[in-house]
Amino acid sequence: MDSPLQTRCKNMILGALVADAAAMGLHWIYDQPRILSIGAQAPEFQMPDPANYADVPAYFAHQARPLGATSQYGEQAMVMLRTLVTSGGQYDAADYAQNFRTHFGYGGAYVGYIDHATRDTLDNHLRNTDAAYAIVQSEAFASDPTLRKALVAIALPLLARHEGADLARRYAAALAPRALDADGIDFALKLLRALEEIPLPTGASDIQLPAIAKLPPLVAALAAQGITSGAAFEKPIVSAIRTTSDHPEALVYGMISAKMMLAALTEGTREAVVTAAHKAADGIPAARLSEVSTMLENPNTEVARHFGMACNLSSGVPVALHAILTANSFTQAVRMNIHSGGDSCGRAMLLGAVTGAIHGADPENGIPLDWANRTLALQEAQDSLATLIC
Repeated sequence: MDSPLQTRCKNMILGALVADAAAMGLHWIYDQPRILSIGAQAPEFQMPDPANYADVPAYFAHQARPLGATSQYGEQAMVMLRTLVTSGGQYDAADYAQNFRTHFGYGGAYVGYIDHATRDTLDNHLRNTDAAYAIVQSEAFASDPTLRKALVAIALPLLARHEGADLARRYAAALAPRALDADGIDFALKLLRALEEIPLPTGASDIQLPAIAKLPPLVAALAAQGITSGAAFEKPIVSAIRTTSDHPEALVYGMISAKMMLAALTEGTREAVVTAAHKAADGIPAARLSEVSTMLENPNTEVARHFGMACNLSSGVPVALHAILTANSFTQAVRMNIHSGGDSCGRAMLLGAVTGAIHGADPENGIPLDWANRTLALQEAQDSLATLIC
């Protein structure tokens, strides 16, 4: 039987996925009256329809996504979840980055909208790979083209994980099956030294909500292992954020969001979540979060108009926090979020994770069973969680 912490960890991940899928059909409509006219008091799980986006401020992005699918935000969380399951719960930055590129990149399984952070992250990797192959095509490395390409293919994954003497040793071991002669080995090591000079690919310089989309599975996996403080917690969080969003503001709001999720897991109350948010913030982010506490009598729609309905973390995190603090159930929080419009899927990852952990599967206040069953990622997520959180 799961412990209370394990149960909250599972509900955090499911809550994020369900909240995202529920919002996807009306995502990026910036006209709150239009959303209310479409969904009334139950706006969740609307089929993406271009007619709903016509003649109002909106962007119709999800024509390729079926009803019940997650947006690109939920897809990021699923990539992280699969990566953690494969590694036995241990976060590996290189594995996550590679799985992210495989899923969202050319020929990947994902079919749908590619946001700015994802696009720039993929482009940065391609530029890094192109630079590596440009080196081996130069006159300094005149040799058999097939051998050159093979050596680069061996080197690039190792460069993502290792450096110095450790890198050279692992590279030599990987070359051993090729039975190179002395000249061939010298050539390979010369090539490796040249490739080491290429900067590793980074995430986008981006301050939007994709930065936190992958965090619910990672925070849950760490908490389930008892990793809740210090560098052991913060280092993988920072690494995961930087995979797609390599910007100081993304790291600030990303850590605030991670600490909010952690408090929901370890203490299970809204009061603990807001305390954790304030402890993790300073400067302008702290002021924005403090302002949320003065607006608890205001509807979330008004709060969204005040802070901004778009994709920036500085807008989305305060609006999500307000919904967490003022909604008395998972259903109410998700509906508030959808009615507030704009980047509802981006905010859904945070508020769905936190309210999912707090309210769980309680029949009155928790994740509705029929909503979970309408979420297409549910079965894979449950199967993964049975392995990851146990």
